[in-house]
Amino acid sequence: MLRKITAFLILIFLLTACSQQERIYKIGVSQCSIGYWRSKVNNEMLAAQHLYDQDVKVEIVDCYDNSEEQLRQIDSLVASGIDLLVVAPNDYMIAPALKRAKDKGIPIVLFDRMVDSDDYTAFIGGSNVAIGSLAANYAIELAGQSEGHNVLEIAALQNTSPARERHQGFETVMKQHPEVNYHCIIGNWDDNNTHDILKKEIEEGRIPDAVFCHSDFMALGAHRAVAEAKMEERIKVIGVDGLPNEGIEYVQKGWLAGTCVYPTHGEEIVHLALNILNGEPYERENFLNILLITPENVDMISRYANELMNQNKDLVVIQEKLENYFGLYHLQTKVIWASVLAIILLVAAVVQTWLAVRQTRKAHRQQKALNDEQTRFYTNASHQLKTPLTLIAGPVKQLLERSTVKGDDRSMLEIVGRNTAQLESLVADVLNFRREVQGTISDDTVPVSGSSSAATKNIVQETHLEMLNQEDTEELPTILIVEDNDDMRHYLRMLLADRLYVLEASDGESGLRLARESVPDLIVSDVMMPVMDGLQLCKHLKEDFITSHIPVILLTARSDEHQKMEGYESGADAYLTKPFNADVLVSRINNLLASRSQLRQLFQNREGAGPLAPAAAGSAAPATAEVKLTTQDKLFMDQLKEAVQSNMANPNLKMDELGDQLGISRVQLYRKVKTLTGLSPVELLRQMRLQRALTLLNSTMKTVAEIAFEVGFNSPSYFTNCFKKQFGKLPMEMREK
Repeated sequence: MLRKITAFLILIFLLTACSQQERIYKIGVSQCSIGYWRSKVNNEMLAAQHLYDQDVKVEIVDCYDNSEEQLRQIDSLVASGIDLLVVAPNDYMIAPALKRAKDKGIPIVLFDRMVDSDDYTAFIGGSNVAIGSLAANYAIELAGQSEGHNVLEIAALQNTSPARERHQGFETVMKQHPEVNYHCIIGNWDDNNTHDILKKEIEEGRIPDAVFCHSDFMALGAHRAVAEAKMEERIKVIGVDGLPNEGIEYVQKGWLAGTCVYPTHGEEIVHLALNILNGEPYERENFLNILLITPENVDMISRYANELMNQNKDLVVIQEKLENYFGLYHLQTKVIWASVLAIILLVAAVVQTWLAVRQTRKAHRQQKALNDEQTRFYTNASHQLKTPLTLIAGPVKQLLERSTVKGDDRSMLEIVGRNTAQLESLVADVLNFRREVQGTISDDTVPVSGSSSAATKNIVQETHLEMLNQEDTEELPTILIVEDNDDMRHYLRMLLADRLYVLEASDGESGLRLARESVPDLIVSDVMMPVMDGLQLCKHLKEDFITSHIPVILLTARSDEHQKMEGYESGADAYLTKPFNADVLVSRINNLLASRSQLRQLFQNREGAGPLAPAAAGSAAPATAEVKLTTQDKLFMDQLKEAVQSNMANPNLKMDELGDQLGISRVQLYRKVKTLTGLSPVELLRQMRLQRALTLLNSTMKTVAEIAFEVGFNSPSYFTNCFKKQFGKLPMEMREK
């Protein structure tokens, strides 16, 4: 009867708790890529969660331009129980996943891009055909202002709807103007590819009057080619996206003649999704307004866009606070109900305990024979378990007491001792449990080497964070070990400490934070870890502006080919399975560190032109397959070069100021520049100033003093000394030569 009453009370509690939960719509979003435009859309969708009366939860995942990954993510979102799916397709091949979602009754909203399938509920986004037409008319207008009428379109890969439709709209208008010499070249979404295409066109004499690129990022590459050819007045570049800090800023600076605003409006996506879920009227095709930004209207649009961006940031902050408040409210409600239930269950438990005591006393005599049998079993088990443990713990303890055992041998014996102590503690716990049940069985225990109970119960490891001391570690490369097992971290430190400066972290999240703070030369990480695993850590490191150049070695017990492929897809430079050979690990570390040294040669000019100067014609990169220069690293060096050039005339330029301009700390700046160029930021700045001075000596008639002040030296004599040390001749001798 008592059990029935308890079950009834629990049922009432569960029903009451369920009644407190209101219907929350779960909207899953599958993004095709990253970037400023997509980050803006994501933030707008997240901010819109609390704009409506209906409770909405938006979950966003990103496939990073991998169509197969997007197929898996869509299936995973559907399996998680979402109410509606929002997809920005990476390409047309994801149609099967949409079909599977539709068959399960999940409404589908496509945004930004289309697919070759009718398995979707609604579409929302800018009209890419209209954008192409708008850009074409503007290009014709710009070409008509020049002597020629040459228009070039550099289109992106045609495997996505935006690229196809923008080309379609642009080409349609161009066919209506036979007086215009129109030419289209298919490239890709990369700025370097666009730069190379336009540079080749210019070098071969096919100079366009207007160039249309399918994105502002591509247009930035086209601008670089125009600037290198010194044809800013002749060639006008048009882009697409029109975002603050990107396309709008490029138009303000005069880099672009215009950009077509490709609207984001993430809040409209959420609004359309709710109309579908609530059964309210909606349009299947929803095209957002587009706009052409030109030098005439850019300032006004820039102010308006910045205001909207700031408002969106405020909405995101408000949303986060609301989620925290609601979470606290629901937690307090659950705690109250749990407390009431706990009191009821406690009363029931007291009654049941009293009844159990009575039954135990009554059955005591009948249980004596069974207890005697259990005593004999545990006595035999104790002997079988403790004997081998004693044979291990005893010799280890004796060896540790000898003063002749030192260094690495002592460290390895201590590891054996600690793990033996853990086994002893587990055996003791089993036997203690037996004694508590029976209460009459005595048992002798084997002494434990050290305190093992704390080792078995302490499941939370405090992250070991060591900040980089540049003066103490100048001659040693720095390695960061990310591993949740204390003994494994200790073993790796013991293996590497004589040749490397070792930092440690016990999970991926703290490892990522420490990597950003100290910018090590190499990272060795386990894959299976709490908080953030090694694959996520590696992906974050390779995407981060500060840490993208750092080689990563993953250590794991997972050894099948698919799991190795996951490691390399996350950006790992090497993948070793446990148990690993220590010599192989050390050799791999040495090779990767050597390749970093070769990477610096990419920035060194053999004639002393400086690490950021263009490579000489015909010069070759280092002959190794492992030397890679990522897009993030090239972007960093380009921004560093721009920052240095813009501040070159300032003789009081501080490295903190240069770091602030790049958005990184002084330590991060030092480590990143030192790794990529082999020079400290101060040495790099001096070399660039001297290289600029050499150019001025050979191209102007300015005096040495004038040149010294122009490149940031506040003393002509000091400038002369530095110049001779760099080039082997005095400034006037170089001019005479």
